[in-house]
Amino acid sequence: MKLMSTAAVAAIALVGISGTAQAQSHTTYSSTYSVGGDVTLDGAGAVLADGTFNLVQIFGGDAARKASGTRFHQHATAPNDVGTADASANANKQTFTLTGTVNKDCSFYGGGSSAHTIALNTIGIRTQSSDNVSQAFNQAQDISANFNTATAGCNTKNTVEISTAHNGRLTNGQPGAYDNTQFTAEIPYGLNATWTGVDTGVGAGTATTQQIKWDAGQPGAGSKTGGAWRSAFNVDIVAPAQPKGLVAGTYEDTITVTLAAAS
Repeated sequence: MKLMSTAAVAAIALVGISGTAQAQSHTTYSSTYSVGGDVTLDGAGAVLADGTFNLVQIFGGDAARKASGTRFHQHATAPNDVGTADASANANKQTFTLTGTVNKDCSFYGGGSSAHTIALNTIGIRTQSSDNVSQAFNQAQDISANFNTATAGCNTKNTVEISTAHNGRLTNGQPGAYDNTQFTAEIPYGLNATWTGVDTGVGAGTATTQQIKWDAGQPGAGSKTGGAWRSAFNVDIVAPAQPKGLVAGTYEDTITVTLAAAS
């Protein structure tokens, strides 16, 4: 009777366990018998199909004698991992990327205006009675001019371009008739523009002096492409005294400095 009682308790305790031992969970068993010592059952052979214990397999051939004592039993069912468990740094590393855009910009501080007039006023000529015929009406001396800004630059690859309306020459637009073997209606000038910047292709490099330059009589234009820069920007202009007399009138030229992003 004790054997049947023990088996019956086992059957009641284990009803439905085999049905719940599915891929999504796992079940563990542990039983202690007063006459047989501790036995751990893993459900792999010591439990019959109907959920009762196979006492003969557990205790050997004399199951009835050895199972006549009392028993304590416990079991638990818990879910398996869903997916692959991995506590390594690489498996659980997350990255977060912050992005933002800085617009391309070029600046040239011009005192609140983009158009400027450098007044040379009267361009002096030789008018002394002691001047001989080859000196009369000649330009008295060199003309010099300068303009500069303390703040200029671009925050991206850029091209600095300097162009002139009359190809680097102060030109008299209405000279009238004149002997061109003795007189001229234009005054060529040289230009030297300098700023501090970097060449293209150097990456994060140390800035050096950048330059656009031409001498008097050369074509009045030039450009330079470089990397992002900011510095002062200086332009010196020199118009040497001409060997011919100057025809009366207004001499002028327009110099255009352009800073623009480059592709």
